[in-house]
Amino acid sequence: MIPQLQQEAPVAPPETTPQWSLPTKIAFRFLFAYFLLYVYPRSVGSLGAFVKYKNPLKDMWHAVVPWVGANILHLTGDFTETANGSGDQLYDYILLFCIAVTALIATAIWSWLDRKRPNYTTLYGWLRLFMRMVIAVAMISYGANKLWRMQFPEPMLQRYIDTFGQTSPMGLLWAMMGASHAYSIFGGVGEMLGGLLLLVPDFTALGSLVTVGVMTNVLLLNFGYDVPRKIYCLHLIAFCLFLLLPDMRRIADFFLFQRKTQLTPTPPLFKDKYFNYGVWALQIIIGVAALIVCSNQAAGDAAKKAVKIQGPLRGIWAVDEFSLDGAMRLPLLTDTTRWQDVVFDAPDQAAVRFMDGSLKEYYMQLDQANRTITLWDTAHPHWKATFNYDLQGDRLTLDGNLGSSPVTATTSRVDLSDPAKFLLINRGMHWVTDYPHNR
Repeated sequence: MIPQLQQEAPVAPPETTPQWSLPTKIAFRFLFAYFLLYVYPRSVGSLGAFVKYKNPLKDMWHAVVPWVGANILHLTGDFTETANGSGDQLYDYILLFCIAVTALIATAIWSWLDRKRPNYTTLYGWLRLFMRMVIAVAMISYGANKLWRMQFPEPMLQRYIDTFGQTSPMGLLWAMMGASHAYSIFGGVGEMLGGLLLLVPDFTALGSLVTVGVMTNVLLLNFGYDVPRKIYCLHLIAFCLFLLLPDMRRIADFFLFQRKTQLTPTPPLFKDKYFNYGVWALQIIIGVAALIVCSNQAAGDAAKKAVKIQGPLRGIWAVDEFSLDGAMRLPLLTDTTRWQDVVFDAPDQAAVRFMDGSLKEYYMQLDQANRTITLWDTAHPHWKATFNYDLQGDRLTLDGNLGSSPVTATTSRVDLSDPAKFLLINRGMHWVTDYPHNR
């Protein structure tokens, strides 16, 4: 009797550790160092956008960047960082150079000390998580600013009497976006959608694609209209492309080659599912906090910008008669001191258009109880103008002093509802348009 041979149980192949190539490991080390160095000292777009914290690294850069600009790059100009809304200052370009050099040095040291490590799979997962949160907060912030009209408020009244040729490219873009509430909302929805999708790990690819599309449009607007946010916008696009790297081939198969494919699910950060639930909950908490804080701040700032002068004084006033130093000034285009129009809109600002078409804004203090107006010229701190005003219907008389010179201006209200003069705010949108009204 021949004994039956026992069938051996299949042996599971041993788990192999993924081996990254040397160029991949070096590239990862550089991008990891560069990303953290770029995000941490920058208040805009990082998690510090709504969490105030002391930033010693930023203080260090304030000392290093001017020295590098003067002694290494041999540049001339202002090397200080000024909080004036620009993200493309000379300081910013030198800072990028310093960050890139520092990241290269960190990469070289890291590569030498950790040269035997086969991969950075776990660290890569955490980096993707952090990048998603940073981009999501930035997009939620920008989206909230557009949805609540903080970034692009309704144009000031003086914008409607300024000459088109004297408008800066950025001012033209702000006027266009402010005049079109619908388009501003559309941009805000796109930015908000990209940010919210990035909060969900399985929607990383979709959120990155939406954000790349939206921010590419913003980047072209920044280049085309000279908006000083080009550096930051480029980085947001680059960070989204980094998130898309694992899915690039699959996206190409689907959109370009019409092949069957599926996106790779996001690998968990921990083996314990409860820890992964905790990470998932943390992402939701960050998203909800960003949504609440950014929306509340945008709504509050928009409300402040929307504050206007109360009562009939608000408006554009055409100067019919203008007397300076007791002499009546005729409305000659060669007279650079005679007023053509005066505008009262914001509670702390007035604007004057002179006969040569130039427009100047003044800081204003209005006392409606005593019917007085005081103007200051920020370019000339010692100059001041004071007026008593008399408002009778659509007639406004200003009587006071421009510096040391007595002045009297008799004005009449400009009708803003006249489409012949203010087509921009009276034309509206038409479903049926027999002829294009393009002028």
